Amino acid sequence: MKKLAKIALTAVAALSISGMAAPMASVHADSNFFVHNWDEPKNPIPSTDQDNAMQNYNDNDLQIMRNKLPKFKPVWGHYKHVRNTNEFHTYEETNNDNSMITKWYLPTGFNVSPQEHGNYQGIVMANNSIYLLESMGTGANQGAIIRFKLDALEKMGLMDNGNQNLLLDIFSYFNPYTDQGRKNNQDFVNYINATADARSDMKKSSAQLQKSQTEIDNGKDIINKSAMNYRKVSRSYKDKFAKQIKKYLAKDKDKSKQSDKNDRRQGNKKQTNKISTNPKDYLAKSIKFNKLSKSEQRKVKNLVAARVQVKQTFHEYKQLRDKTYQQIDKSKAKVDTLKQKINDDQNQINQAQNGNQLLGQYEAVTDSVEASPLINIGHGQTMSYNPANHHLYLAQDDKLGDFSNDDKNQITELDANTLQPVHQYSFKLMHNGKNLGLHTLAFDKQGRAYIGVHSGPNGVKKAYSLYIGSLNNDKVSFRPAKQVIHWAGSWNQNLTYNPVTDRIYMVSNDMVTSVPVNKLNAGTLTKKDVHYNAFNSHREWEGLTFDDEGHAYALMLWRGEILRSDYVLE
Repeated sequence: MKKLAKIALTAVAALSISGMAAPMASVHADSNFFVHNWDEPKNPIPSTDQDNAMQNYNDNDLQIMRNKLPKFKPVWGHYKHVRNTNEFHTYEETNNDNSMITKWYLPTGFNVSPQEHGNYQGIVMANNSIYLLESMGTGANQGAIIRFKLDALEKMGLMDNGNQNLLLDIFSYFNPYTDQGRKNNQDFVNYINATADARSDMKKSSAQLQKSQTEIDNGKDIINKSAMNYRKVSRSYKDKFAKQIKKYLAKDKDKSKQSDKNDRRQGNKKQTNKISTNPKDYLAKSIKFNKLSKSEQRKVKNLVAARVQVKQTFHEYKQLRDKTYQQIDKSKAKVDTLKQKINDDQNQINQAQNGNQLLGQYEAVTDSVEASPLINIGHGQTMSYNPANHHLYLAQDDKLGDFSNDDKNQITELDANTLQPVHQYSFKLMHNGKNLGLHTLAFDKQGRAYIGVHSGPNGVKKAYSLYIGSLNNDKVSFRPAKQVIHWAGSWNQNLTYNPVTDRIYMVSNDMVTSVPVNKLNAGTLTKKDVHYNAFNSHREWEGLTFDDEGHAYALMLWRGEILRSDYVLE
């Protein structure tokens, strides 16, 4: 995986900037995953090769669900195109109060190849990241995975409403495949060179500032905990000995507030007088210890011992507090100095930007965005995340529709952090003499794999078949779900899973159908379990993913746009 370079995002783009022709691969590499052989790892990718991974079954054993479909006209084409990116879109769900609302507009591409044209085919939100799959177009089967870290996006303000154009503006401005974009990249290089020292100093100062602020916070926490301990001991003493305090002891004059303030001004003085344990030093003038009965003397001794413990606890608190405040004062002085240094460095950076905030924003983006090399993504709509092992999966489905009996499905498993392949699976899905080609893929939190196909047994119309299976290093296996879903949509665009609702979602243009995974696996789906979510965008839907709260993020074309649901999508 590569960090987005400061001038261009990949080697291909870098060659384009310098005016050289970018090398184009006529065939895929041996692994059928990397486009260019220089991106391949030194060692072969571990693989599992299997002939037929489909379990035997009888079509007549499958149950065709015929629940009532919502009033909805499937969107097969003639999609609505978006040109004004200053507008927020709100696409309402026709039967509920939910809506999909603009979150971000996407650029023509993330500058990974001259072939890019705003064709996004997949989206996954997981691992504190958003993964986007950018395609170079149908027939090319080439693309790249772009990873944005969510905490970095939040720090940049991209998670806030009103910044829907920031990614679009930045990557359009620095597009290395246009004359103006190359000039802007050179301006960025000049800016980076001019501010190198200031940015380096600011980074160091910010780290030191954070350390000093942590010291201050920790110091205050230490003081508060010590004070709480003193109050606890004092409160326990007063509650336990209230009557005896009133009867035997003189009014306490030890805690002089003025003396306490003087001690703090003069520094932490070492205590010279020990705390007395002699009962006579605590008794009221009217009480003569020697004249008390032995029983009362024992009571007084216990009372005085408790009083001494309170005084000792307060003294320890006071010493700790005064010493810690001295350390806090030093840290505060250091914080003030560091803030001034950071302010001076920021002024120098602002001067170099000369009013062009995109220079600074591009720097922040390139530090938080990573891209894979050009890879074989197939059609591109199979990118999925397995919550069980925290890996990404992507099929190289170069052919649309069913395969010939000699073809095999190929799925590549990737490390979600490095975007490097860790395993490949090659297998057939043969049934009744036909070889099923997978074009959607999803995983639930148990690690079970799902494939969705817009077809049914025996040529049944308006049917959607789900296959449940597993991808293991030693074996691949799939079986059909017992029940076949009544399909209300058009194209089979995406299959995805929401851990919050524990449901599988089948995505078509403006139609999202979902079922609970537990009943799907058990074969006990009822009509009420099948939820239809119809929208009114007339857009092409390419993918759907979910955040930790269960809100849906929809990837739509054209132009590329990510929209977020108001509520959890059922």
